[in-house]
This record gives sequence, C-alpha cells and structure tokens, in this order.
Amino acid sequence: MKIKWNWGTKLTIAIILFMSLVLSFVYRSTRHPVDLVEEDYYPKGLKYQDRINEINNAHPFASQVRIFQKADSVVVTFPEIHPDTGTITFYRPSDIQLDRVYDIKPDSLWIMNFPESEFGKGKYYVKIFWKEDDKGYYVEKPFYFN
Repeated sequence: MKIKWNWGTKLTIAIILFMSLVLSFVYRSTRHPVDLVEEDYYPKGLKYQDRINEINNAHPFASQVRIFQKADSVVVTFPEIHPDTGTITFYRPSDIQLDRVYDIKPDSLWIMNFPESEFGKGKYYVKIFWKEDDKGYYVEKPFYFN
C-alpha cells in the first residue's frame, strides 16, 4: 500500500505528532514532585511585617556575617552577638531533603563550622535568626556549595 502525501495526510501526521508531544509533557509534569517553599505559607505571610522588622534590626550586623567554604567544611562567622536563642537554616530551594537547621552556638572567635558531608552541591539560602533581649534579628544570604 502506498500512502499519498497530499496536504490532508501531512496535516493528520502533524496533528498526531503535536498531540503526542502535548501528552508526553502532561505525563512528565504529573510525575515531577511539587514541593511548596513553606507548608504553612499563609500564616507566615500575615506575620511578614515582623520579619521586615527583624531584617531592619539586623542591618548593622548583616555585612559582618560571612559564609564561605573550606576544603572539608562550611564556615559561618558572626559579629559579636549574644543570642538568647537562634537558628541557622541552610535552605535548598531545589531539594527539601537537603535543608538543614542548626542552633547558633559559636565558639570564642564567633565562628561555626559545618561538615561538608551534610550538604549537596548547589545553591543554598542561609537564613540566620536570633533573639537578643526580646528583640529579633534576621539575616539571609545566598551560598553556593561546590
């Protein structure tokens, strides 16, 4: 049997190819996991003015917070702060499994080390929050782990 390649046959083949492409995209998109940045984003959105105040409180300290990578660890240096409580969050936007949260416990030189084995390569946001004398402070910096 010989197919006649007229405009109707070509149009039918083009429609079939286009529909199979669309269906393959739909299939792939349903198989891709969807992670929310925050599980309870709505209540946190309502309290965002508090976060803005914490960022403004930490503005004098933000340039003194440094994050860098050594051969076997990630190092965070702090200004001289005396936190009542505080956390450091390494937030990985592309994979929630690589998020890490630590309590702030700097040594006498105001340095904290984190082992390289706990991180995957890629982009992180380092979110540092502490309270001192009932006043909140928040610093967020991007960090690329190689």
